[in-house]
Amino acid sequence: MNDMGHNRGFTLIEIAVVMLVIVIVLGIVSVNLEPDRESAVRDEAKRLVLLLRTAQEEAILQGKMLAVAFEAQGYSFQVLDDKNEFQPLPQDDVLRPRPLPQGIEISSVDIEGAPETGTPRLLLLPTGELPPFTITFERGEIRWQVQGLPTGKITAQVAPLLPGKA
Repeated sequence: MNDMGHNRGFTLIEIAVVMLVIVIVLGIVSVNLEPDRESAVRDEAKRLVLLLRTAQEEAILQGKMLAVAFEAQGYSFQVLDDKNEFQPLPQDDVLRPRPLPQGIEISSVDIEGAPETGTPRLLLLPTGELPPFTITFERGEIRWQVQGLPTGKITAQVAPLLPGKA
């Protein structure tokens, strides 16, 4: 004879508990795998700080004027050639053109003494000096700024709230 008591399956409660545990574990994993919205903007601002410092040192070491041209979706490093025209840096792995990740844009570029028209260009002098500047990265309401001082100091920080926004 076959005893039905030994072949019993899982109860609905046991299955529900296992499903709940799986959902909780997947939720924790997905939260840890997906970076928060602010970290991408912060990382871009900090990357620009490091690249600007590297370009600044390169300008000093080479004794040449370098520049960074900014557009809404990225930036590129340039060098002043013998004809006094800016050209892209030749085959540089570090100071190559940098597109921004999807959803992040450069919302404003304020460089003291730069012309109001055309592509904004930050000049990096061989002396290490910089014009005061502020570059703002934005993703929705999240904003980070990269600021430079005439002394050559470059920093990244959370941008202040715009007037009228809480």
